[in-house]
Amino acid sequence: MLINSLAALALGFALDMLLGDPEVVVYPQYFIKKLVAKLDKSFRNSYKNTPEAQRMAGLMMTVIVLLIVAAVALLLLFVGYKLNAALGIFLEGIMCWSALSVKSLKTAAGGVMRAARAGNLSSAQRKVKKVTFRDTDDMNIDAVIKSTVESVAENTTDWAVAPIFWSAIFGGLGGILYRTVNIIDNTVGYKTDTYINFGKFPAKLDDVLSFIPARIAALLMKMNVSYLHLDSKNASQVYKKDRRKSPSPNSAQTQSVCAGALGIQLGSDEYYGGQLVRKPVIGRNLKPCEPNDIFWANQLLLGTSFYAMLFTAVIRTALFFVI
Repeated sequence: MLINSLAALALGFALDMLLGDPEVVVYPQYFIKKLVAKLDKSFRNSYKNTPEAQRMAGLMMTVIVLLIVAAVALLLLFVGYKLNAALGIFLEGIMCWSALSVKSLKTAAGGVMRAARAGNLSSAQRKVKKVTFRDTDDMNIDAVIKSTVESVAENTTDWAVAPIFWSAIFGGLGGILYRTVNIIDNTVGYKTDTYINFGKFPAKLDDVLSFIPARIAALLMKMNVSYLHLDSKNASQVYKKDRRKSPSPNSAQTQSVCAGALGIQLGSDEYYGGQLVRKPVIGRNLKPCEPNDIFWANQLLLGTSFYAMLFTAVIRTALFFVI
Protein backbone atom coordinates (compact mmCIF):
# COMPACT_ATOMS: atom_id res chain seq x y z
CA MET A 1 0.00 0.00 0.00
CA LEU A 2 2.89 2.34 0.81
CA ILE A 3 4.48 1.69 -2.57
CA ASN A 4 1.13 2.12 -4.36
CA SER A 5 0.66 5.56 -2.81
CA LEU A 6 4.24 6.53 -3.63
CA ALA A 7 3.73 5.46 -7.24
CA ALA A 8 0.48 7.44 -7.35
CA LEU A 9 2.22 10.55 -5.99
CA ALA A 10 5.01 10.20 -8.56
CA LEU A 11 2.37 9.88 -11.30
CA GLY A 12 0.48 12.91 -10.02
CA PHE A 13 3.66 14.99 -9.84
CA ALA A 14 4.64 13.98 -13.39
CA LEU A 15 1.17 14.88 -14.69
CA ASP A 16 1.32 18.25 -12.97
CA MET A 17 4.76 18.98 -14.46
CA LEU A 18 3.50 18.02 -17.93
CA LEU A 19 -0.06 19.36 -17.99
CA GLY A 20 -0.54 21.82 -15.13
CA ASP A 21 -4.13 22.60 -14.13
CA PRO A 22 -6.47 22.02 -17.09
CA GLU A 23 -9.70 24.01 -17.00
CA VAL A 24 -11.96 21.07 -17.79
CA VAL A 25 -14.96 19.71 -15.91
CA VAL A 26 -13.45 16.24 -15.38
CA TYR A 27 -10.42 17.70 -13.56
CA PRO A 28 -11.11 17.32 -9.79
CA GLN A 29 -9.75 20.76 -8.83
CA TYR A 30 -12.12 22.40 -11.32
CA PHE A 31 -15.04 20.53 -9.74
CA ILE A 32 -13.98 21.54 -6.22
CA LYS A 33 -13.68 25.24 -7.15
CA LYS A 34 -17.13 25.19 -8.73
CA LEU A 35 -18.58 23.42 -5.68
CA VAL A 36 -17.10 25.97 -3.27
CA ALA A 37 -18.29 28.89 -5.40
CA LYS A 38 -21.80 27.41 -5.52
CA LEU A 39 -22.07 26.80 -1.77
CA ASP A 40 -20.36 30.03 -0.67
CA LYS A 41 -23.24 32.44 -1.25
CA SER A 42 -25.86 29.83 -0.35
CA PHE A 43 -24.44 29.20 3.13
CA ARG A 44 -23.71 32.88 3.82
CA ASN A 45 -27.30 33.83 3.01
CA SER A 46 -28.82 30.88 4.90
CA TYR A 47 -27.45 32.04 8.28
CA LYS A 48 -28.09 35.26 10.17
CA ASN A 49 -25.72 38.13 9.50
CA THR A 50 -24.10 38.01 12.94
CA PRO A 51 -20.46 37.09 13.69
CA GLU A 52 -21.36 33.85 15.49
CA ALA A 53 -23.84 32.71 12.84
CA GLN A 54 -21.50 33.54 9.96
CA ARG A 55 -18.62 31.66 11.61
CA MET A 56 -20.89 28.64 11.96
CA ALA A 57 -21.96 29.00 8.31
CA GLY A 58 -18.31 28.94 7.20
CA LEU A 59 -17.59 25.92 9.36
CA MET A 60 -20.60 24.01 8.02
CA MET A 61 -19.79 24.84 4.40
CA THR A 62 -16.21 23.64 4.89
CA VAL A 63 -17.36 20.37 6.48
CA ILE A 64 -19.94 19.72 3.74
CA VAL A 65 -17.42 20.33 0.95
CA LEU A 66 -14.82 18.10 2.61
CA LEU A 67 -17.38 15.32 3.14
CA ILE A 68 -18.46 15.44 -0.52
CA VAL A 69 -14.87 15.39 -1.79
CA ALA A 70 -13.88 12.62 0.64
CA ALA A 71 -16.90 10.48 -0.28
CA VAL A 72 -16.21 10.74 -4.02
CA ALA A 73 -12.48 10.12 -3.56
CA LEU A 74 -12.97 7.11 -1.28
CA LEU A 75 -15.52 5.58 -3.64
CA LEU A 76 -13.17 5.94 -6.61
CA LEU A 77 -10.23 4.51 -4.68
CA PHE A 78 -12.27 1.57 -3.38
CA VAL A 79 -13.63 0.67 -6.82
CA GLY A 80 -10.31 1.27 -8.55
CA TYR A 81 -8.18 -0.88 -6.26
CA LYS A 82 -10.91 -3.52 -6.09
CA LEU A 83 -10.87 -3.92 -9.85
CA ASN A 84 -7.16 -3.62 -10.50
CA ALA A 85 -4.08 -2.29 -8.66
CA ALA A 86 -2.94 -0.34 -11.72
CA LEU A 87 -6.36 1.33 -12.02
CA GLY A 88 -6.27 2.21 -8.33
CA ILE A 89 -2.81 3.78 -8.68
CA PHE A 90 -4.00 5.72 -11.73
CA LEU A 91 -7.06 7.13 -9.94
CA GLU A 92 -5.01 7.96 -6.85
CA GLY A 93 -2.45 9.61 -9.12
CA ILE A 94 -5.19 11.82 -10.58
CA MET A 95 -6.05 12.92 -7.03
CA CYS A 96 -2.39 13.73 -6.30
CA TRP A 97 -2.24 15.65 -9.58
CA SER A 98 -5.27 17.70 -8.62
CA ALA A 99 -3.66 18.54 -5.27
CA LEU A 100 -0.62 20.10 -6.97
CA SER A 101 -0.29 23.29 -9.02
CA VAL A 102 3.46 23.66 -9.53
CA LYS A 103 3.51 24.07 -13.31
CA SER A 104 0.52 26.42 -13.40
CA LEU A 105 2.09 28.66 -10.74
CA LYS A 106 5.41 28.71 -12.60
CA THR A 107 3.72 29.42 -15.94
CA ALA A 108 1.57 32.23 -14.57
CA ALA A 109 4.54 33.86 -12.84
CA GLY A 110 6.56 33.52 -16.04
CA GLY A 111 3.86 35.46 -17.90
CA VAL A 112 4.19 38.32 -15.41
CA MET A 113 7.99 38.24 -15.80
CA ARG A 114 7.79 38.58 -19.58
CA ALA A 115 5.31 41.45 -19.37
CA ALA A 116 7.48 43.22 -16.79
CA ARG A 117 10.59 42.78 -18.93
CA ALA A 118 8.72 44.35 -21.84
CA GLY A 119 7.62 47.24 -19.62
CA ASN A 120 3.96 46.45 -20.33
CA LEU A 121 2.33 47.48 -17.05
CA SER A 122 -1.29 46.78 -18.03
CA SER A 123 -0.38 43.27 -19.20
CA ALA A 124 1.65 42.64 -16.04
CA GLN A 125 -1.25 43.82 -13.85
CA ARG A 126 -3.63 41.52 -15.70
CA LYS A 127 -1.33 38.49 -15.55
CA VAL A 128 -0.42 38.89 -11.87
CA LYS A 129 -4.09 38.25 -10.99
CA LYS A 130 -3.43 34.59 -11.83
CA VAL A 131 -0.99 34.25 -8.93
CA THR A 132 -2.42 36.59 -6.29
CA PHE A 133 -5.75 37.74 -4.89
CA ARG A 134 -4.44 41.23 -4.10
CA ASP A 135 -5.91 44.32 -5.77
CA THR A 136 -3.56 44.99 -8.69
CA ASP A 137 -5.03 47.93 -10.63
CA ASP A 138 -2.96 50.56 -8.80
CA MET A 139 0.31 48.58 -8.78
CA ASN A 140 3.40 49.85 -10.57
CA ILE A 141 5.91 47.45 -12.17
CA ASP A 142 7.97 47.12 -8.99
CA ALA A 143 4.88 46.26 -6.94
CA VAL A 144 3.75 43.71 -9.55
CA ILE A 145 7.15 41.99 -9.47
CA LYS A 146 7.26 41.97 -5.68
CA SER A 147 3.70 40.64 -5.44
CA THR A 148 4.54 37.83 -7.89
CA VAL A 149 7.68 36.81 -6.01
CA GLU A 150 5.74 36.84 -2.73
CA SER A 151 2.99 34.65 -4.17
CA VAL A 152 5.40 32.15 -5.72
CA ALA A 153 7.33 31.88 -2.44
CA GLU A 154 4.19 31.49 -0.31
CA ASN A 155 2.49 29.06 -2.66
CA THR A 156 5.58 26.87 -2.77
CA THR A 157 4.09 25.59 0.48
CA ASP A 158 0.40 25.68 -0.43
CA TRP A 159 0.56 24.34 -3.98
CA ALA A 160 3.63 22.10 -3.83
CA VAL A 161 5.17 20.96 -0.53
CA ALA A 162 2.00 20.70 1.58
CA PRO A 163 0.10 18.58 -1.01
CA ILE A 164 3.15 16.34 -1.34
CA PHE A 165 3.41 16.09 2.46
CA TRP A 166 -0.23 15.11 3.00
CA SER A 167 -0.23 12.80 -0.02
CA ALA A 168 2.83 11.08 1.40
CA ILE A 169 1.03 10.41 4.69
CA PHE A 170 -2.54 9.68 3.57
CA GLY A 171 -2.17 9.02 -0.15
CA GLY A 172 -4.19 10.81 -2.80
CA LEU A 173 -7.07 11.29 -0.34
CA GLY A 174 -4.83 13.31 1.99
CA GLY A 175 -3.53 15.43 -0.87
CA ILE A 176 -6.90 16.28 -2.37
CA LEU A 177 -8.49 17.03 1.02
CA TYR A 178 -5.63 19.39 1.88
CA ARG A 179 -5.99 21.18 -1.44
CA THR A 180 -9.75 21.41 -0.91
CA VAL A 181 -9.16 23.28 2.37
CA ASN A 182 -6.66 25.52 0.58
CA ILE A 183 -9.17 26.27 -2.20
CA ILE A 184 -11.87 27.14 0.35
CA ASP A 185 -9.42 29.42 2.18
CA ASN A 186 -8.43 31.11 -1.10
CA THR A 187 -12.12 31.67 -1.86
CA VAL A 188 -13.51 32.89 1.46
CA GLY A 189 -10.59 33.26 3.88
CA TYR A 190 -10.23 37.05 3.61
CA LYS A 191 -10.56 39.73 6.27
CA THR A 192 -13.10 41.73 4.30
CA ASP A 193 -16.53 42.79 5.52
CA THR A 194 -18.08 39.86 3.63
CA TYR A 195 -15.74 37.10 4.80
CA ILE A 196 -14.19 38.26 8.08
CA ASN A 197 -16.37 35.81 10.02
CA PHE A 198 -17.55 33.37 7.35
CA GLY A 199 -13.99 32.54 6.30
CA LYS A 200 -12.49 32.30 9.78
CA PHE A 201 -12.74 28.52 10.20
CA PRO A 202 -11.31 27.50 6.80
CA ALA A 203 -8.52 30.07 7.19
CA LYS A 204 -7.55 28.65 10.60
CA LEU A 205 -7.84 25.08 9.33
CA ASP A 206 -5.55 25.91 6.41
CA ASP A 207 -3.04 27.44 8.85
CA VAL A 208 -3.05 24.27 10.96
CA LEU A 209 -2.66 21.90 8.01
CA SER A 210 0.12 24.03 6.48
CA PHE A 211 2.08 24.54 9.72
CA ILE A 212 4.51 21.61 9.43
CA PRO A 213 4.75 21.64 5.59
CA ALA A 214 5.64 25.37 5.64
CA ARG A 215 8.64 24.72 7.86
CA ILE A 216 9.71 21.74 5.77
CA ALA A 217 9.36 23.90 2.65
CA ALA A 218 11.59 26.60 4.18
CA LEU A 219 14.27 24.01 5.01
CA LEU A 220 14.15 22.50 1.52
CA MET A 221 14.16 25.96 -0.07
CA LYS A 222 17.32 26.87 1.86
CA MET A 223 18.95 23.74 0.46
CA ASN A 224 17.90 24.83 -3.03
CA VAL A 225 19.29 28.34 -2.46
CA SER A 226 22.73 26.78 -1.97
CA TYR A 227 22.33 24.59 -5.05
CA LEU A 228 21.41 27.63 -7.19
CA HIS A 229 24.37 29.62 -5.79
CA LEU A 230 22.12 32.40 -4.54
CA ASP A 231 22.84 34.28 -1.31
CA SER A 232 22.50 31.42 1.18
CA LYS A 233 24.04 33.40 4.06
CA ASN A 234 21.53 36.23 3.71
CA ALA A 235 18.70 33.73 3.20
CA SER A 236 19.53 32.08 6.55
CA GLN A 237 19.86 35.42 8.32
CA VAL A 238 16.60 36.81 6.99
CA TYR A 239 14.84 33.53 7.75
CA LYS A 240 15.95 33.65 11.39
CA LYS A 241 14.90 37.30 11.72
CA ASP A 242 11.69 37.47 9.66
CA ARG A 243 10.18 33.96 9.48
CA ARG A 244 7.35 34.93 11.85
CA LYS A 245 6.62 38.32 10.24
CA SER A 246 3.30 37.66 8.52
CA PRO A 247 -0.42 37.81 9.33
CA SER A 248 -0.50 34.01 9.05
CA PRO A 249 1.84 31.67 10.95
CA ASN A 250 3.15 30.13 7.72
CA SER A 251 3.58 32.45 4.74
CA ALA A 252 6.73 34.20 5.97
CA GLN A 253 8.56 30.88 6.33
CA THR A 254 9.31 30.55 2.61
CA GLN A 255 8.96 34.26 1.84
CA SER A 256 11.81 35.08 4.21
CA VAL A 257 14.10 32.50 2.60
CA CYS A 258 13.25 33.76 -0.88
CA ALA A 259 13.66 37.44 0.05
CA GLY A 260 17.04 36.76 1.64
CA ALA A 261 18.26 34.66 -1.29
CA LEU A 262 17.35 37.42 -3.76
CA GLY A 263 18.43 40.36 -1.58
CA ILE A 264 15.06 42.11 -1.81
CA GLN A 265 12.28 43.22 0.51
CA LEU A 266 8.86 41.62 0.44
CA GLY A 267 5.74 42.35 2.44
CA SER A 268 4.29 45.83 3.23
CA ASP A 269 0.61 46.80 3.16
CA GLU A 270 -1.69 45.31 0.49
CA TYR A 271 -5.32 45.70 -0.52
CA TYR A 272 -7.65 42.71 -0.88
CA GLY A 273 -11.12 43.48 -2.21
CA GLY A 274 -10.61 47.13 -1.33
CA GLN A 275 -9.71 46.21 2.25
CA LEU A 276 -6.28 47.25 3.58
CA VAL A 277 -4.24 44.38 5.05
CA ARG A 278 -1.15 45.51 6.92
CA LYS A 279 1.92 43.31 6.49
CA PRO A 280 5.36 43.73 8.01
CA VAL A 281 8.36 44.05 5.72
CA ILE A 282 10.37 40.86 5.13
CA GLY A 283 14.01 40.90 4.04
CA ARG A 284 16.70 43.49 3.39
CA ASN A 285 16.50 46.05 0.62
CA LEU A 286 19.90 45.21 -0.89
CA LYS A 287 18.62 45.93 -4.39
CA PRO A 288 15.37 46.93 -6.12
CA CYS A 289 13.02 44.25 -7.41
CA GLU A 290 13.57 43.33 -11.06
CA PRO A 291 11.87 40.90 -13.48
CA ASN A 292 14.72 38.40 -13.10
CA ASP A 293 13.70 37.94 -9.45
CA ILE A 294 10.57 36.16 -10.70
CA PHE A 295 12.77 33.77 -12.68
CA TRP A 296 14.75 32.88 -9.56
CA ALA A 297 11.58 32.55 -7.45
CA ASN A 298 10.36 30.02 -10.03
CA GLN A 299 13.65 28.13 -9.78
CA LEU A 300 13.24 28.00 -6.01
CA LEU A 301 9.69 26.71 -6.49
CA LEU A 302 10.79 23.93 -8.84
CA GLY A 303 13.84 22.91 -6.84
CA THR A 304 11.96 22.86 -3.54
CA SER A 305 9.22 20.74 -5.14
CA PHE A 306 11.75 18.20 -6.44
CA TYR A 307 13.50 18.09 -3.06
CA ALA A 308 10.12 17.43 -1.43
CA MET A 309 9.46 14.54 -3.81
CA LEU A 310 12.95 13.10 -3.18
CA PHE A 311 12.49 13.45 0.58
CA THR A 312 9.11 11.72 0.34
CA ALA A 313 10.48 8.86 -1.78
CA VAL A 314 13.27 8.19 0.71
CA ILE A 315 10.95 8.24 3.74
CA ARG A 316 8.22 6.10 2.13
CA THR A 317 10.72 3.54 0.84
CA ALA A 318 12.34 3.31 4.27
CA LEU A 319 8.93 2.77 5.88
CA PHE A 320 8.17 0.03 3.34
CA PHE A 321 11.19 -1.98 4.47
CA VAL A 322 10.71 -1.26 8.20
CA ILE A 323 6.96 -1.89 8.55
